[in-house]
Amino acid sequence: MRNDGGRPLETEEQTFFQGLYQDHYRALFSYAYHLGFRRAMAEDCVQDAFLVALEHIEAVRSSPNPRGYLQQTLKNVIGYQLRCMRYAAELQRKLRERTPEEGGSGSGGLPPETLYRGAVSDEDLRLLIRFYLEGWSQKELAEELGISLNACKKRIQRAKERLRSALEETEDPEGGSTERRERE
Repeated sequence: MRNDGGRPLETEEQTFFQGLYQDHYRALFSYAYHLGFRRAMAEDCVQDAFLVALEHIEAVRSSPNPRGYLQQTLKNVIGYQLRCMRYAAELQRKLRERTPEEGGSGSGGLPPETLYRGAVSDEDLRLLIRFYLEGWSQKELAEELGISLNACKKRIQRAKERLRSALEETEDPEGGSTERRERE
């Protein structure tokens, strides 16, 4: 077993981590599941929390309350997932506004690749579409790109920031930015 830094775990660390997993997985899963996540999403959140714990095994071992460390990590993972879900919903809403289902003067149902071409690089756009609209996991994307999970998370974050900036700079027909008009 290795932590994310690639360092093999010592026998004591491996035993500690396995015990931590066996002792706390069910309670953490129950917490995530009862927040309203589907079973698969709750499992993913708990597994991500354990991955973070594995990356920081020394901090977990030295913590006076490893269960509390795991619970806080799970809360952070859940918060991140909720932000991702809100962003995906916002992106889909913006797509619907640009692609009216019936009539309207929008893009007539053009795919996101066409709508946002030029707003961000093709690579950023492909990454965001796969993650937010097609449901690829960060791990799957990292493997596809041949990069670490943390590097993939950072790429998604930066691509999202670039798209958001590009959308904010887009002028609406009345001359103001779309973002500014929505706030008023």
